[in-house]
Amino acid sequence: MKNAIIILSFLFATAIYAQTDFEVWQRSQNEEFINFKNKEDKAFYDFLQKNWRDFSAEKGEKLDTKPKPIKMPVAEVSEPEEMKQGKKIAPLKIEMEEAEKEENVFFAVDNDLPIIEIDYFGLPMDYNYQSDIEVDLSLINEKTIANFWLKASNSDYEKLLEQLQIQKKKMALNDWGYCLLVDKIGNKIGNGDHKKNQLFNWFILLKSGYDCKIGFNEDSVYLLLPSENKMYGISYVVIDEQRYYAVSFAKQKQLKIALNTYEGSYPDADDLIDLSIDRTPKINCSIVEKELKFSYHGNDYKIPVKYDTNAAEFFRNYPQTDLDIYFQAPLSNLAMSSLSEGFAPILQEKTEAEAANILLRFVQTAFEYKTDDEQFGREKSFFSDEVLLYPYCDCEDRSILYSYLIRNLLKLNVIGLDYPCHISTGVNFNSDLSGDFVMYKNSKYLICDPTYINANMGMSMPKYKEMKPKIIELSKTTE
Repeated sequence: MKNAIIILSFLFATAIYAQTDFEVWQRSQNEEFINFKNKEDKAFYDFLQKNWRDFSAEKGEKLDTKPKPIKMPVAEVSEPEEMKQGKKIAPLKIEMEEAEKEENVFFAVDNDLPIIEIDYFGLPMDYNYQSDIEVDLSLINEKTIANFWLKASNSDYEKLLEQLQIQKKKMALNDWGYCLLVDKIGNKIGNGDHKKNQLFNWFILLKSGYDCKIGFNEDSVYLLLPSENKMYGISYVVIDEQRYYAVSFAKQKQLKIALNTYEGSYPDADDLIDLSIDRTPKINCSIVEKELKFSYHGNDYKIPVKYDTNAAEFFRNYPQTDLDIYFQAPLSNLAMSSLSEGFAPILQEKTEAEAANILLRFVQTAFEYKTDDEQFGREKSFFSDEVLLYPYCDCEDRSILYSYLIRNLLKLNVIGLDYPCHISTGVNFNSDLSGDFVMYKNSKYLICDPTYINANMGMSMPKYKEMKPKIIELSKTTE
């Protein structure tokens, strides 16, 4: 009996020793496996495994809930004698579009590293990236997301980040354009797997310095992106008083349920994306020409215009945001140079009033009217290039294009006028002209309505004549 006890004790001790030895070995293997490139990634990996909770998704708000008119009123045609008085406009400066001399690829890829090929709005691109990040995403939870971070942060992503920053600068991409570029690469790496694509976007945007989060529910993954500007019609969660929009770079979808995400942030990833556009992105041109026709004071005019369908495609799924973003955005050089060339002989020697009225009639009658609901089944404001692309446009689209032409061809200051379910413009002339107007910052802005067909400057739609609009402020023009 005594010998049996000794033998059992020996076996038990041996088992304990073996188990302890195995655990030490296993722990060393695990520590080797999660040997991160930097301590921030290791800390974030640990954080991702345990700091999640439910957040309620708020339904995206609408920009204007009141329906727009199906048809616009038509005014009686007249030309006040006053239009021939006052300051004449300066000769138009026509800056013709110059062909891009830079090659499509602005950096050299390393042929010794894996190469990913994408198409960015008609522009073929190559990037270096280790694309074989294999993570089982059949079950989405904290562990699988943390595991994706583990694999991605230990991949050779630095070369890709460098190439992306070079491309963003060379192509004059704004923050949204950069997000679209990242998404194109993520879609290629994920082989069309939406979950892997969204996780990749989240990882690269964090590494690019942008604030964003990842969320999940059931078997879906959501990129949560805060913005300097409101995004209308997109669901969001509120974390630390900041809206995080559930963004998809294809068709936007509304969330109706809660999702899991985390509070806290990745170190130094605190930039909010800015939807404003200073320059039209330099993407591969797909040039289309068409003729825009209008009549003014008994004369028929034809304006040949060139525009880039790829530039317009760039804006197709742009988030619906505040109207000043659209008003401030430039028309592409290609379209602007062709419009300048077409209007130069028509506006020559005209007064400011005549020139503004000619441009007003052009925008009123050269484009067919249709509401966004009729054309798209949803609200969609156009950037100026899109007005040239699509067969129809509505009030804010016309006002956006008109304001750009007035500011850039006539060098006059403009404001947007936001009425219930209608957008118009106000122009600050150098002469004291009569007509309906609004005062803004001690300056008189004559109402010019690009949707009131055949109406001259200074004529408000009867429905809005007594209403006080909200002002959409635009930057001042420079001579």
